[in-house]
Amino acid sequence: MLRRLAVSFAVVAAAATTARALQVTQPSLPVPEPAAPVAATSPATEALKATVTAVQGIVQVRTAEDQPWQKATVGMVLDQNAEFRTGPRSAVQFKIPPDQTISLDRLGTVKVLQAINENGKIKTNLGMRYGRTRYDIEAAGREHESTISSPSSTLAVRGTKVSLYDQRPFPSQAVSLTGRAEFRDARKRIRFGGPGAGKLKVNENTASAAEASLQEAFVDPGSALARTEGEQGLIANLLSRGATLSYDYEKGIKVIRGGTHPVTDAELIPVLPGSLNFVLRWEGNADLNLAVLSPTPDFVLGDQRLVVYPIGGRNVLRNGGRTGFDHRGGPNGGMEIAFWPGPFPSGTYQIGSQHISGTTTPATLDVFQGGTRLPIRNSQGVQETVNFIAEPIGPEFGSGQLLGNVRIFPEGLPQGASVPVKAAAVKPTSPTAKPTAAPTGKVRRPR
Repeated sequence: MLRRLAVSFAVVAAAATTARALQVTQPSLPVPEPAAPVAATSPATEALKATVTAVQGIVQVRTAEDQPWQKATVGMVLDQNAEFRTGPRSAVQFKIPPDQTISLDRLGTVKVLQAINENGKIKTNLGMRYGRTRYDIEAAGREHESTISSPSSTLAVRGTKVSLYDQRPFPSQAVSLTGRAEFRDARKRIRFGGPGAGKLKVNENTASAAEASLQEAFVDPGSALARTEGEQGLIANLLSRGATLSYDYEKGIKVIRGGTHPVTDAELIPVLPGSLNFVLRWEGNADLNLAVLSPTPDFVLGDQRLVVYPIGGRNVLRNGGRTGFDHRGGPNGGMEIAFWPGPFPSGTYQIGSQHISGTTTPATLDVFQGGTRLPIRNSQGVQETVNFIAEPIGPEFGSGQLLGNVRIFPEGLPQGASVPVKAAAVKPTSPTAKPTAAPTGKVRRPR
């Protein structure tokens, strides 16, 4: 039985550089708010439906992630969470009342994440994993708040005719045919287009429509929004398994929802993004956050140590630690990875899990140096994989669960040296090992 250890995670959601580190003995502190549910719950909020108006070639649709794909036909009426995909030389068009028309071109996928009428304001959010989507709005005096999100960018639509294209290795591109639009990615936002402005283009590698026009003949396939090569491969693997990716501008981090994730070592090890990897995986429809305290002190915050956490300002550390995204769960669970892509500090790493929202769920923690498991120490001794039940923690105890620590002290080198080291191999454990709930209790931070 794993003994549950209460631990407080402190994350200040104001400025990136002022985020607080993980606290072990302090009372519960503010945590990032869970993503708002898509479905309407207020009497003043009306859920809108999408109606298929045109189909060309091979087009499939499913009503939810856990539902089978079926052939799309003209006249089909679908709710929120419906997802479309098109084959070669194929296209589909659907309408969302009262005045929105969406067209998905060949070899693309798009999902209706939100479609509501909230007190007269039309709110629509589409998630496009790849492909080209055209969005037409005939405003007719109505207020709209509509977006198309792709893995690289978000296009805000305001009473106009626009299209968004995102197909790697090419940079994502937005086109305004009429009216005003706003293009956003992790580094900037560009407002472009307007009445009488004609056809204008912007993309993730340019700062304006004029610059995009000058560079239109040149395509740079190397831009990847500062992702490491390993991180890019991991995100691509999750997207290929049915996940959707967007960007949370309030929290300052990429967000993944739904799909499945690698379960066995054979699936996981090839997509590990770093030389040192901390892997949290869970089975239920819940939003968990992984936090890793590195051995490096943060001299700005005094004696507190640098912590990797899925929020802007803590997702990339100056000692090399980073996390590529915030996975907010789905019907098949989720996963988060904190990693060091190159050299990493020696010393003791503390690891915790925070239950943000959703159901209580079985979860596992593994640590890998390259493709080799590292031993995890906790109150139960040395473990190959920590199996536990992730659940909310009462504020009187803390806001998360301390899962254990990993010690890396290279022989002959001073503590804190930033070099990769060889750790003893540990025999892998079965991914089907039975998880156990951990009893609560306070612990003292190791010195």
